Amino acid sequence: MIRLFVSDIDGCLAEPYRPFALDRFQELADQIRQAGQPGDHPSLPAFSICSGRPYPYVEAVTQVLGIQVPVLFEAGAGMFDPREVVVRWHPNFTDELAEQVEALRRWMVAHCIPGTSLMLDIGKRTQAGIVGPNPEEILRVVPMVEEYVATYFPAFHVFHTHVSIDVVPRGFTKREGLQWLMETLGLISDEVAYIGDANGDLGALELVGYAFAPANAATAVRQQVALVMEEPAIKGVLAAYRWCVHHNERCQQKIVAS
Repeated sequence: MIRLFVSDIDGCLAEPYRPFALDRFQELADQIRQAGQPGDHPSLPAFSICSGRPYPYVEAVTQVLGIQVPVLFEAGAGMFDPREVVVRWHPNFTDELAEQVEALRRWMVAHCIPGTSLMLDIGKRTQAGIVGPNPEEILRVVPMVEEYVATYFPAFHVFHTHVSIDVVPRGFTKREGLQWLMETLGLISDEVAYIGDANGDLGALELVGYAFAPANAATAVRQQVALVMEEPAIKGVLAAYRWCVHHNERCQQKIVAS
């Protein structure tokens, strides 16, 4: 049985810098309300988020969808429980790592942003990031960031999408965050589904029992997962969620038949 379905935001629930598909959000919110906590509903998995976005953005999407289980922000380094209204930080994030993140931000401001439309991704505590609407600028800056991080901050990963670059301490990727969430909820990998679209999702997709990608996912993601949806973004998320519901219904029928 799939007891938890986890989705990325950018590229899955929404497209960066584009209006939300509010009708699809409402459709998903109706399912989430019925699902409740893991195991509350016989066929509807509980729903959560794992996003690289900072806490305020993830909390807002959590409220819009009426999510009732903890969600992950900053690629899993932070967890927000909407029922207890509590934010927790991963216990392995130290003051030393926080100082290194600040040093990376200062370098980005001095060397990556001038002369571009790129901006510092403000509001994050555990990672340094750059965002911008121009994919060509992002792709030009990525090699420079990768070289600098490999030389001076080898304890960090570099992830990117077409609108963002994130420099994240090793051990604070979405895979580790998802593992933390599963431990918090008392779930195992075979009870969890995940949908993601970018290279930062690869570890989480590898961890779970059921891995999905929307039609707009990066090539590396589509090649890794067994289930690529025919539709992009939130339409793909809804299709993947329905697949999980039907899977659970089939499991229930087998239990009854036996």
